[in-house]
Amino acid sequence: MIRFSPASRAAAIVALSLLLLAGCGKKKVEQPQVVVPREEMISLMADMELTEAALRYRQGRLSHDSLKKITDRAFDSLYTWYRINPEVFKENLAYYQHNLDDFQKMLDEVILRLTREKDSIANLPLLTKDSLL
Repeated sequence: MIRFSPASRAAAIVALSLLLLAGCGKKKVEQPQVVVPREEMISLMADMELTEAALRYRQGRLSHDSLKKITDRAFDSLYTWYRINPEVFKENLAYYQHNLDDFQKMLDEVILRLTREKDSIANLPLLTKDSLL
């Protein structure tokens, strides 16, 4: 069962708050050349949060160098899966953050998806010896 500790929940809230604060500037943000569709961006942000949580879980069990290598590979895999690169992600994040009301709705959707996923995992039936036969 996946459980989000108070520390990981607090870290997620801090990370989301920093994302919001980063988008508070009044400068005009141009539309990126490659626009990640809104629903895909929400899925990507949710996957990034899951990846961050998994990395935080492993943090105490790995050396700094090993953790950095795993982190780089994990995020490279996400970028590959979504067929983008880190620069495209950053441009799209800035683009979506420009409209704070809509960006807050996107973050709410990310949290809702993560909660649903956590609940679906928590509600899986327990495996017993008899169920393996």
